[in-house]
Amino acid sequence: MKFVRISQMEFEKIRGLYESVMSHACYGLFFREGFAFGEIIAKIAKTDGSDYYTTAGRLIKGRGWIESIEFDGYNVTTTGSIEASSKVGDVTCHRVRGMLKAIYEAETGKKLACFEDECVSLGAEACKFRLVELQSKDRS
Repeated sequence: MKFVRISQMEFEKIRGLYESVMSHACYGLFFREGFAFGEIIAKIAKTDGSDYYTTAGRLIKGRGWIESIEFDGYNVTTTGSIEASSKVGDVTCHRVRGMLKAIYEAETGKKLACFEDECVSLGAEACKFRLVELQSKDRS
């Protein structure tokens, strides 16, 4: 398996390019990218033989998306997200949010929504995510 590394400055420039072309619509694309990454991470974590969430967190961290991650039930706290930027003024960790949704859905078998309630881009100390089970009426 091959990997590519880019700097946070390059990452921000790419986000700026997408925003200039697609405005806020690109956030859905970023989320779907993260979900695709998360599906792969979930498959690896399921076959690792270790604690599922520990392995998933190690993979997200090892790939450079975040510096640290803590799972607490359906709440997740991360620090050092490559997606976070003090220059934005809005939540920005759309790919990480997508990864978390995929990872939790693969483990729980439930349809979930993932919200970023706090973000370093908004001045928070850490990015905090909350996963919520969707009710059948929410799935349409």
